[in-house]
Amino acid sequence: MNIKYFNDKIVFGLLLFFIIIFSFYLFHIPLASTFGYEFAATFGVLFFLLSGLVNLWRLKKGIPSKVYFKFSLAILLLPILIALLTSFIKDICSFWFGVSFYLIIAAVSFVVSFFLSEIIYNTFPKFHKTIFFIAILIIAFIPVCELYTNPQVYFYSPIIGFFPGTVYDEDLSITLSLILYRALNLLYFSLFYFIVKRNFIKNKSITTLLLVIVALLFICISPEFGFSTDHKKLNKVLSDKIESQNFVIHFDKNGIDSTEINILLLNHEYYYEKLKNKLGFSPKEKINSFIFNDRLQKKRYFGSEKADVAKPWLNEIYLSRDSWESTLNHELVHIFSAEIGSGIFKLAHSFNPALIEGFAEAIDDNYDDIQIHFVAASAYNYGYKIDVQDLFRGFNFFKSFSGLSYLYAGSFSKYLIEKYGIESYSLFYHSGNTNKAFGKSSDELSDEYLEFLKSQKILLSKNQIEYFFGRQSIFQKVCPRQIASDLKEAEKLILQKKYSEAENLLTKILSKTSNYAAIIGLVNIYIVHKKYDEAAALISNHINEFGNTPYYYFLKLSEGDIQTLLSNDSIAEANYKFIAESYPHIQLKLLADLRIELQKNNSLKKYLVASDSIKFHILLELNKGKNVISSIIPMINLAEKIHISTTILLELSHAPLIPENPEDGYVLFRFSKYLLKKGDLVNARKLASLANRKSFGSVYYIAIKEQFEKCNWFVKNFERIIDNGK
Repeated sequence: MNIKYFNDKIVFGLLLFFIIIFSFYLFHIPLASTFGYEFAATFGVLFFLLSGLVNLWRLKKGIPSKVYFKFSLAILLLPILIALLTSFIKDICSFWFGVSFYLIIAAVSFVVSFFLSEIIYNTFPKFHKTIFFIAILIIAFIPVCELYTNPQVYFYSPIIGFFPGTVYDEDLSITLSLILYRALNLLYFSLFYFIVKRNFIKNKSITTLLLVIVALLFICISPEFGFSTDHKKLNKVLSDKIESQNFVIHFDKNGIDSTEINILLLNHEYYYEKLKNKLGFSPKEKINSFIFNDRLQKKRYFGSEKADVAKPWLNEIYLSRDSWESTLNHELVHIFSAEIGSGIFKLAHSFNPALIEGFAEAIDDNYDDIQIHFVAASAYNYGYKIDVQDLFRGFNFFKSFSGLSYLYAGSFSKYLIEKYGIESYSLFYHSGNTNKAFGKSSDELSDEYLEFLKSQKILLSKNQIEYFFGRQSIFQKVCPRQIASDLKEAEKLILQKKYSEAENLLTKILSKTSNYAAIIGLVNIYIVHKKYDEAAALISNHINEFGNTPYYYFLKLSEGDIQTLLSNDSIAEANYKFIAESYPHIQLKLLADLRIELQKNNSLKKYLVASDSIKFHILLELNKGKNVISSIIPMINLAEKIHISTTILLELSHAPLIPENPEDGYVLFRFSKYLLKKGDLVNARKLASLANRKSFGSVYYIAIKEQFEKCNWFVKNFERIIDNGK
């Protein structure tokens, strides 16, 4: 570059300096600092703007293309070099994991933007920057339209490559679909670049029309490539449906029987009636409910693996067969909320996530079968606090561990509904204005709510609260994307019995962070190879790192199991008794009790290494002559896995199942839920009634009472609902 380009050199230099500063800044931002997807996506957006604008400026100034290409190379390499430099100072996870995302997302966005700017400059005589911005807005608007009109929550875009849809699915890696999509991006824009550059089509209007037509055709056929999921595609996947008074339920006929369909239908109509009576309003049209076979199918066609989701503006909910029992009511509240929502999305004012989820949590009022006020008051008492005002401000809902955000948003919303009425809360949901809805400021309402929490009786222990909330949000975890991807790969390797490769991968994870799943994965590998001493040493080395978290108790349980396999029965028993006395969660306590009972019968060691079917028969033998209440939930779980008839479970002993305390009541409540799911309405109601007798005063009392009411409703309305189903 000679002297006449001195000013231009300053501009290029300033841009390069900006990229350096911005790169260092990103390494101090949660998620982006791990040099993975978020880092690449952020630069994808920046490069899409920067590359095209700088090139249009370069073309206007007549700066040689070789200067721009040198600048482009420098600007693309700088973030990678800074990532490499940063890796010597702090852990940025896997450098190559980050580079792969950076190249497929950020680098391709830079090149695509360059091609786009060249196409615009060579097609239109003026207003190049304006047209460039309009083009970006159109490209950005396409995913918004897809999210609005299609079932999906994910999207592909030339700007950022891919967006997964929710923050709850940590596993995110480079897929063949993403590689193909980015290759097609490059092919499309480079092809039209050469067409306009070589002037193959003289008429610029025809070139523009052809550009648009090809883009529209690609959008139309994108569901066939898996780049989007429209209703036509989803209806092919979930090809069967049943229609009732208020629902059209779509499902995959493979693996689902008539009993499950009937129970699905009854549950949908039950919760609909319950919500309609509770809220005083209901949707104007039938709700479409899409039931995926499993979470992997839901992730592939919908975008979210772990989270079930509702789209109020489409009057649709999307659930998995393995999760709908706990999420159906919550997602239906979202559909009902469309009646008080605002805007074309029919959501809370300003898309406020605390309002959206708070309303659903408040009406569902179920936190692991406990009323949310009970949990919130106990969490607050033991120091698990969130600034309620801050929680409802912008998108701060996602800053904390999701369990806490959902809890306080729901409890606060429930408090407002109980004190001021559903009409006032509906106005708050619609407008976001507390003065207009309640006649009070957000400060006053927050203070009122905190005083309310302080006045509540503390029903849960510190250990139980730590079990629920002693976890990290995705923004607080070390390398969440890469580790989730590595864990999934290790799981595949274990299923393929490639234990050595899986062990290396899990050990690599533990070199970066103390990860519970990686520890348990290694423990299971050691158990397969009967390396019990190594398994015990691994847990011993890491267990104290999980203090004040639920994983501490899970590891204590595993430690007890390994000590049993080592024939150190007294050490094992001490672990089990510690869990039972600590009582972090009723199900963990029951698991510890069961192991103590099996230990007394000299069958624990056999049970721990047995197959699922043998485990089930060991528990059947244990129940001969007397009921071992702690064995019932494990037997239910095993029966689900190996498809054991409910009749066998009901006949597991000659003695009747009579609860003697609230703990027994909880077990019968879970048994009742299982029987109801399997279509045994009469016995489900009987067990719910028995559970109800001994549960008064228990934190599970309301859930058990509602289970009995639900069983009653099913028995009374079975014929009406099923006969009317089409």
